[in-house]
Amino acid sequence: MKTRFLQLTCFIILTFHQMSYAQDQFKVLLFTVQDTWHYECIPKAVDAFHKMSVEHQFKFDWTQSAEDLAKKLPSYDVVVFLNANTDNLSNEQLNVLKEHIHNGKGFVGVHSTSDSDIRNPWFDNLVGGVFKDHPKFQSAVLTNHDSNFPSNMHLPEKWLWSEEWYNFKLLKSDKITVLLSVNENTYDYQKGYDEIPLEGMGDHHPIAWYQLFEGGRSFYTTLGHKPEAFQKQNYIDHLYGGIYWAAQGALKQK
Repeated sequence: MKTRFLQLTCFIILTFHQMSYAQDQFKVLLFTVQDTWHYECIPKAVDAFHKMSVEHQFKFDWTQSAEDLAKKLPSYDVVVFLNANTDNLSNEQLNVLKEHIHNGKGFVGVHSTSDSDIRNPWFDNLVGGVFKDHPKFQSAVLTNHDSNFPSNMHLPEKWLWSEEWYNFKLLKSDKITVLLSVNENTYDYQKGYDEIPLEGMGDHHPIAWYQLFEGGRSFYTTLGHKPEAFQKQNYIDHLYGGIYWAAQGALKQK
């Protein structure tokens, strides 16, 4: 009797273990760094990602170590660079990221991921554009260009948001598909941090986009400067939609 009970107990434990493992849709590795401007975002972001992983049943891990990133990345479906970029990677670690992409996996870049002091053309192309400058933090109106894409499905056609509105250079307009753009008529795009006015980008001012890149998938969003963003459901759903697509490739680029 005891033997049968032990066998049944082992079977139940094994079954629940297998069920728990099967519930993970995919595996996400979040990479953050302590920088001057965005360090306060990290605790809020990690908490938001943890809650997101529970709600949507995916495996989530977080690291601030580039060495740890390179070691773990091969076993993950998507990597999220939150205000992290090539300033934080050695050439060997960057090669691990390249292999990740070439193996058909996903990349998500958030906010200052496009702002590297140590420039790398491959990483610039992976992100899809390079940060140039931005005006002072202010509210503006975004346009939703694709309500069928996972990151935009919940968003209205027009969306009022407060942000650092990044201007870009080396934008890969022929490669990326724009998901959100900002209307420069709805904020003071010239209002910088000194007396020299900024130029803005005109009628074509992308804020979020995606692309198929060298066998993998890349999603980038400018949004997410302040810690408070990670407590707003619209923003969390925007991020999750990008992660979901980058991990699964559920929708193909037209």
